[in-house]
Amino acid sequence: MKRLVFTFCFISLSVLNAQDIDISGFWYGKVEVPFSSSLTSTFYFEQKESSLIGYLKIKKYKSSDSAKANLSGTISDKELMFRSTDFEYSYPGACLSIHELVYEKNGDVERLSGKWTGNWELSTCPPSLSGKIHLVKQSSKSPPKPDSQTQNVITSDEYSEYVVSELKKRRYYALLIGIEDYQDQEITDLNHPVSDAERIGEVLNTYYAFEKENISFLKNPTRSQIIETLDQLSHKITEKDQLLIFYAGHGIWDEKLNQGFWLPSNASSKNKAQWISNSTIRDYIGGINTKHTLLITDACFSGGIFKERDLNLANGRAILEMYKLTSRKAITSGTLKTVPDESVFLKYLAQRLIENENVLLSAEELFNSFKIAVINNSKNGQVPQYGAIYQSGDEGGDFIFLRNE
Repeated sequence: MKRLVFTFCFISLSVLNAQDIDISGFWYGKVEVPFSSSLTSTFYFEQKESSLIGYLKIKKYKSSDSAKANLSGTISDKELMFRSTDFEYSYPGACLSIHELVYEKNGDVERLSGKWTGNWELSTCPPSLSGKIHLVKQSSKSPPKPDSQTQNVITSDEYSEYVVSELKKRRYYALLIGIEDYQDQEITDLNHPVSDAERIGEVLNTYYAFEKENISFLKNPTRSQIIETLDQLSHKITEKDQLLIFYAGHGIWDEKLNQGFWLPSNASSKNKAQWISNSTIRDYIGGINTKHTLLITDACFSGGIFKERDLNLANGRAILEMYKLTSRKAITSGTLKTVPDESVFLKYLAQRLIENENVLLSAEELFNSFKIAVINNSKNGQVPQYGAIYQSGDEGGDFIFLRNE
């Protein structure tokens, strides 16, 4: 017996007040389809009093198959009734349907959720077929630019477009720490941490959405200066913002305490009074109320910040899901071993940030783009690490770099 596979173009019923709520603009989300994977979808509405017109686009996941249909409907008593009237373009199996959606608003986020159903009057989808639909409103009302080569295929990642629009509303902060001159004569001075931190700051400001006024640079700071700056950031940064912390300097692993430490410029080789433990850094990262925080460390024994080492995390998570979930991630130059002063890690980290041409770049994608280069070109078998910071509030998301346009 053959199995019929249907994909659908949609229409909508939604809980809205035509006088108080303007639904005009773009809505993004997914549509569930029987016997098939979910479809990515874009709805565009234009509201004039109680009348609604617009269009919708659907696209198969990991496929170029797409369809676009015009929409027409009305708003009454907070309900939006829509039906797709005709296709502008389509693919085999796509069909017209009717939708019933419910409007919700939580803070600044507006959502539509409900279902689509088939209708014999539309001569395509049988009434027995239906599926769930979930949409989130984008703030911008300007329509997307058409593809220059074809009008019949959706080539842009519309989930990514939504994330870009959201990230542009938020601030990117960076705390850059470079320590190479130590007060204790028994601690060897380094040559490159300050210039490495300056280099990262230059790349972030030039190529990504880090404004100069939101970049803090600490050159050879003491322990108290580092702690004071973290305290200041904890009062300034909001839960919608992004924070990147970069540290280059000496690191030490204490076998008895099973703990790693940063060495500020006033650290003593004889006692730990001025050292900063990984657990202190972790607690600050967990306590600074950001959406996403990324720690990048180029220091000996920096891999001790993780719950587990030698992580091998898979790529492929949707950029939207990584953005939605809170994250506390780290990229380190090595595991529990020494790393050289002249950093191969920093060289390839900066190079990949510059070479990246994507508007959105996750920390995991960045890490995977230079990990092998560091391993192959380090003199001591240096193995960079990426993962979640243990007990810091990570919920499975990721830090997303937003490239300047």
